[in-house]
Amino acid sequence: MNMNAESVKSVLKTVLSLLLGLLIIWAMYRNTDLGELWQIVQSANFGIIAASLIFGLLGNTIRGLRWELFVHSLGYHPPRASILYATLGNYAVNFVLPRAGDIWRCGVVSRYDKIPFGKTLETFLVDKVVDVLAGLLLVIVSVFLYIDFFVTYFQNNPQFAAGMSAFFASVWFYVILGALLLIVVLMVTVLKNTPFMVKVKNFFYTVKRDLTLIWAMKKKWSVIIYTILLWFCFYLYFYICFYAFDFTKDLGPLAALIIFAMVNIGLSVPVQGGIGTWHFMVISSLLILGVAENQALAFAGAVFTIQSVWQILYGLFGVIAMPYVKRKNKATEKTIK
Repeated sequence: MNMNAESVKSVLKTVLSLLLGLLIIWAMYRNTDLGELWQIVQSANFGIIAASLIFGLLGNTIRGLRWELFVHSLGYHPPRASILYATLGNYAVNFVLPRAGDIWRCGVVSRYDKIPFGKTLETFLVDKVVDVLAGLLLVIVSVFLYIDFFVTYFQNNPQFAAGMSAFFASVWFYVILGALLLIVVLMVTVLKNTPFMVKVKNFFYTVKRDLTLIWAMKKKWSVIIYTILLWFCFYLYFYICFYAFDFTKDLGPLAALIIFAMVNIGLSVPVQGGIGTWHFMVISSLLILGVAENQALAFAGAVFTIQSVWQILYGLFGVIAMPYVKRKNKATEKTIK
């Protein structure tokens, strides 16, 4: 019965998330002349868009190599192909269920390479934190380089500020915050010696020890270099597409950097593959930069569709190839005790 309830919950989450993304797309494209839009898309240089795809694959490959460093820091040495295929497959699974690819990536390496799931999850979370910090730095740099754009953006999209104000003004925000604080106080006082809390403390002790090992890793500069390279690849993945259209090719690298930063803000919303939120950020940003609405809609629709198909294809390759990786031992050797 619980399994059925969980399955229904999972399906509902997937459907609602997809509907949200499709609703955003419908709202943006509902008054558009699709015939005119198709003519604009046909005028694009698809060879240039195809060239950009190389950098998308390269960026995710470098992301896999960076994750490998974190896994190695805990003493586990699965085959490199295993790490890379899991990283690529992550993005195909994300199109099925928001963020499910992240858990799948950790689970599949844990299963095939005999690494405890908690260890793969810890290294994944560290990997994710590094990307979040890099994304925040990108936004901060973009704001300083082109602050007028962001002022205009929020003036043209007041719903963002209104949504934040409504969230923090809601009584439920403070009720939930108070309840969470009360639970924490009870757990560290009244309930601190219960079997459950003992397990929780042991878990956090293990996490603390593992994070210490990761922090002490010798290849910190490799992590920094990989992070710079993968974000540069993703930037080129997006920016090169500007040259495929006459109305974006002269916007310049700074404009592309600004929109790229906005896209990464939009991708934080948990919808399949960024459907809807990616479109909204790109289209609204291009409009501020002076691109006509139909042209912005055509650019977003064409680029997102092609790049999404590409991600799904190489992601499926990763999923299918994962079981066929050559593994020397049944259990991955661990070198750190």
